[in-house]
Amino acid sequence: KVMKKNIILLLSVLILCGSCSDFLDLPPKNTKVVYTMADVREAMSLFLYATISSSADATYSKYVMFNGEVIQYPFTRRINVASALYTNDLDLTDFLNSDGLNNENRGGLGFKTEYRENKNWEGYSFAERVWGEVFNNIGYLNMVLKDLEGVPDYNKTDYERILGEARVIRAYYLLRLNQLFAPYDNDELGIPFNFDADIIQGGKRWKQADLYKKLIGEIMDVLEYETSPKESWNIFFNKRIMYAILAQTYQYKASSCAAEDDDWSKAEYYAKEARGNGVVESTIDEQRELTATTVSPVVNKPHRFALLRISLYDSGPNDYSPWGRPDERLMQYPSDELYQLYDKNDIRREVYFKEEEGKVYFVKCVFDPNEKDANCSHVLFRYSDLLLIEAEALARQGKDGALDLLNEFKRSKIPGYAGYSGNDVIGEILKERRKEFVLEEEMNWIDMKRTGVKVTRLAKDEATEEIKSYTLESNDYRYTLPIPAEIELQYNNIQQNPGWK
Repeated sequence: KVMKKNIILLLSVLILCGSCSDFLDLPPKNTKVVYTMADVREAMSLFLYATISSSADATYSKYVMFNGEVIQYPFTRRINVASALYTNDLDLTDFLNSDGLNNENRGGLGFKTEYRENKNWEGYSFAERVWGEVFNNIGYLNMVLKDLEGVPDYNKTDYERILGEARVIRAYYLLRLNQLFAPYDNDELGIPFNFDADIIQGGKRWKQADLYKKLIGEIMDVLEYETSPKESWNIFFNKRIMYAILAQTYQYKASSCAAEDDDWSKAEYYAKEARGNGVVESTIDEQRELTATTVSPVVNKPHRFALLRISLYDSGPNDYSPWGRPDERLMQYPSDELYQLYDKNDIRREVYFKEEEGKVYFVKCVFDPNEKDANCSHVLFRYSDLLLIEAEALARQGKDGALDLLNEFKRSKIPGYAGYSGNDVIGEILKERRKEFVLEEEMNWIDMKRTGVKVTRLAKDEATEEIKSYTLESNDYRYTLPIPAEIELQYNNIQQNPGWK
């Protein structure tokens, strides 16, 4: 995927603190052509700053544009809401509602398009948005790295910090795209991509086995760099984050059409290495801390309970529609099936939900005005995820230790938990993943896809107000998003995913 080599930088006067100051060393210009190492570092700094502080559009004072689009972390809140609609975690019968002031820009009414499509897993808008956002980021990175190769004032420290950051981010984004847009059972239909900023025509779809070799190879190369990351500048160029990406990659790949015999062994190894001595949340305050941070563009890393989290807003409170606000109205319900999975004294039950007038609502992603300077945040790499990947990998290999890790995890969430006594350790691990990561990125949807969950649920036909039943089979083609017709297929003669028109 190719983007024009044209960066438009529009930034207001910035008052940045502490670790943010290194993101902007040089004054931005209206049009920038990159030549020197300082220029490349500035372009990458702006990209990193946009990644941690951009909002969903260009109405905020600090933003970076590339190829006519705002650069931001591509899995925006709108994409996260769309992916939540794809899971079996929401009660969809009353999703279309407004906030307490009948504001259609908040609440479920602001997501009518996503609801209409996603209730039956036909997410054309979801697919188009995430495809465009991710490839816009990759195009920017391709351009930066092309210019990095030609700088006349090479120095190894800056070179490896810039190159390492960009290569790891690209690899992570390609993993996510392949998880969303490639059929789990067809090796021939990986996603198309290229890393060459000069190639303007579309490319063929890669074999998934080759794609995984490429993205894993990118990270393994960066792990060999001699330069140390700079904590106040680098985000993804961090050994533990690279290990976490590898753990997620091998976990997903292990049961796919591109599986290799040692995938689960490698998932186990990298999950353990990434987590190190990190412990998962074991109190209500610790669990709540994962979903709220101070209103600041600063990336708090390493964080006690997460390897990396990104605040999507750099000013003002985030009410993260459509979930609601406690001071106005709580809006969205969990599915009863999901809610009943939690033990009554599970700390997540108090942090994620609230019962009001006999109804249970989500509060996990709800802005609480009583929490001063609170802001919802993305947590990308969690110790909980890494522990459960390691546990699942041990169980899949028939090794000892899976039950011990499962019990360690459950005791951290359920005070006084006696221990799992059932016969389905893998099933219990997957259940804990669903309970832990509800409403977070695409975590539960990706788990549903790789394990082939069959879902039948009720949702409202918004045209007739009738409640209808919708079913997603375990091997359903809709587990793979459609390649967007308007922003990809009309320019690139590649095969659409099976089942989609």
